[in-house]
Amino acid sequence: MVHPIVSYLGYLFAGLALLAVFFFVYVRFTPYKEIALLKHGNRAVAYFLSGSMLGFSITIAASILTHASFTNFIVWSVGALVVQIIVYVGLNRVFSDLAHQIEENNAAVGMMSGGTALCAGIINAACLFS
Repeated sequence: MVHPIVSYLGYLFAGLALLAVFFFVYVRFTPYKEIALLKHGNRAVAYFLSGSMLGFSITIAASILTHASFTNFIVWSVGALVVQIIVYVGLNRVFSDLAHQIEENNAAVGMMSGGTALCAGIINAACLFS
């Protein structure tokens, strides 16, 4: 049996590593430069990116809470990333000029998009309990 502290640390570091992987994959997928926009105080990108990261993280947390095996934990993490990419693609269809709106710091579009990504993450996480 694995000691609880070892299990805790394993999931903690794996979860943080997966969040970092999500961040780097997500910012490579989007057409705008999140880091540069954030450095210039772009709130729209901050809202959207943080909502996407939260949506991703909630699914990771749900996977841990359901006592998934480590393999399932990784699989659900990949699924969470895919869900967030699908949300981005869907929002890009709704807001045909999404990248432009984000780059122009349209906080309303950023907040709505981040909120949508968060909602999708919550629904995705809940599916792990079905």
